[in-house]
Amino acid sequence: HRSNQEEQNRRTNISTNPVTRPRAPAPMSPLFRPLLLLAVAAPSAVFSFAPPPIVRGPVHAGDRPIGHVGRARPALSESIRLDTTLSDDRVDLLFAWVSRAFAGDRRYNDLSIALAAIFGDIGEGTPLARMARDALDMLPPEEKAVGAPLGLTEREYASLGAMGAGQWTGQWRTRPHSLLTVSNMTSVDEWVKPLPRGVRRTLKKANAQNFTVAALPIRGDEPAPHSSLAHFRCVVEHEVRLIAAESNPYSFFDALSEAVSRYMGTTRMAGEIREYRDADGKVIAFAHEVRKGKTIRGQWFYATDQAAKSYVWFHSVYDLVRRAIEADGVDVVDLGPSGSDAFTELKERYGFVSVVDWPQVADYLGPFHYEDGENNSKEGLSLLEAIEGLNSRDN
Repeated sequence: HRSNQEEQNRRTNISTNPVTRPRAPAPMSPLFRPLLLLAVAAPSAVFSFAPPPIVRGPVHAGDRPIGHVGRARPALSESIRLDTTLSDDRVDLLFAWVSRAFAGDRRYNDLSIALAAIFGDIGEGTPLARMARDALDMLPPEEKAVGAPLGLTEREYASLGAMGAGQWTGQWRTRPHSLLTVSNMTSVDEWVKPLPRGVRRTLKKANAQNFTVAALPIRGDEPAPHSSLAHFRCVVEHEVRLIAAESNPYSFFDALSEAVSRYMGTTRMAGEIREYRDADGKVIAFAHEVRKGKTIRGQWFYATDQAAKSYVWFHSVYDLVRRAIEADGVDVVDLGPSGSDAFTELKERYGFVSVVDWPQVADYLGPFHYEDGENNSKEGLSLLEAIEGLNSRDN
């Protein structure tokens, strides 16, 4: 068996599906020429960098069709040297910048400009520096939810891609999902007892940690409860920890671009947030869950570096399984696809089986379920509505 530390060091991201990015970047503001970014972390290295615009049309998150083509990076012209060190102040500024883009200020609707302003060696009197200061002046409070107040129907449509609806609606095949059938279990102990000794020891440590967990429902016509700077920190640290590599500074900026896209995706979806706080009351992680039909899905999980050392992901899995067993009408827990074979193997050690034709096991055809009783006033999205919703976000 692997050691507990080896398990803890595994990539603990419940779903590694990136948010689908726009096919082509929007034009930059006429105030700025294109930028060629030089990374301090890469000695004498020059590389082009052109992330997509922050806001461009509907956001579609989730399982991508097999054969999806990634974004291209066009060549750029002007150079700025970057420092790839992540700090709280820089995360503050990135969130402030993204918030201005969400608010409709088109000057901020370009991620390459944002990263140049935040990580570049720009002068204090430059237009970029002034934009950064203006954004910081309007930085929301740490825990204020500032997301768009979307209705439940829109949130449910936004959830379909990440739930793998492309496969259970017959549109395209997605990656295998890791499933645990709980329909015949009467207590969480029935799940835990057959697991390997090392896994049981890890779960015991996870349940002994000094953190608190709160259930935050995502309601219609209100900002998502996790659309705050505190939760954005979790997403950024999580993605940088998983994607960034010291030998490839490009990966650092890929991680930041991924973090912004994932934050946009999760805060537009339906479901419920399980928020983790440390002993000082600081938000250190959150799990995003969605229940539909007879399946409860561990949709997303993001944690700070601190939480990654505190067995938080293992606790979130334990708690999800426990609640699924105790709930009426839940037959399957779905942890979704994995970004690597190693993570698939980790899930298997916890009893989750990787299934190619997973819709035959996980029933998603019923309505969305809301623990606080909120209802979309419908019986749930029909198969036709789900297909139309997916197609509208791909066109």
